[in-house]
Amino acid sequence: MDNVTSLLQKHYEKTFAEHGATSRGVDWGDPEELRFRYGKMLDVLNRDFERPKGVPSLLDIGCGWGGLMLYAKEKAIVLDYYGVDIVESMIDYCHKNHKDGTFTVQNIFDVEAEGVYDYVVCNGILTQKLTAGIVEMEAYSRRMMQKMFRLCRYGMSLNFMSTRVNFMVNNLYYQNPAEILNYCFTELSPKVRIDHGYSSLKTGRGKLYEFTVYVYKD
Repeated sequence: MDNVTSLLQKHYEKTFAEHGATSRGVDWGDPEELRFRYGKMLDVLNRDFERPKGVPSLLDIGCGWGGLMLYAKEKAIVLDYYGVDIVESMIDYCHKNHKDGTFTVQNIFDVEAEGVYDYVVCNGILTQKLTAGIVEMEAYSRRMMQKMFRLCRYGMSLNFMSTRVNFMVNNLYYQNPAEILNYCFTELSPKVRIDHGYSSLKTGRGKLYEFTVYVYKD
């Protein structure tokens, strides 16, 4: 297990032990902000070109306690849902409480298959760097994006903290949206969409400082 994955595993083991199946258990502060981001992840399903026939399969990398699956069910979004996480206690919770999805304790980099899932999403994993270095985190994030793209048949979504902010927090991982767009164009696909336009929440609780990236197979 690489250093970044190890840091993330220990961090989320701690947050889940302290806060359980809540937004704080996956280190998102406000529950409505977490739900808002679930919606952003699932926007990957909204495309105006080729789409899966029948029920789409979706892999949720870093699925936590299964909150994205519950959100999809609440919104009547039918999915063949698969969740993976490196925190065993989270997956144990999913096995006990969610019968509609498939959940596995797994390091996503150990998966060898390609094109297994229609869509692959990753919410919040690449917004954290904890104590990892910038160069180390950049290599990790590019490796994750490549892995996600290989695993999907149609498209993927993920989020980053944006460098277009007026302050930064040491434990978070910030990316220049223009650089991410260029990386996706040159290394992954010409079919790329970046949503950097949701800086304020309707709840009035403040601003969100990240952006979401959607990449589709050409």
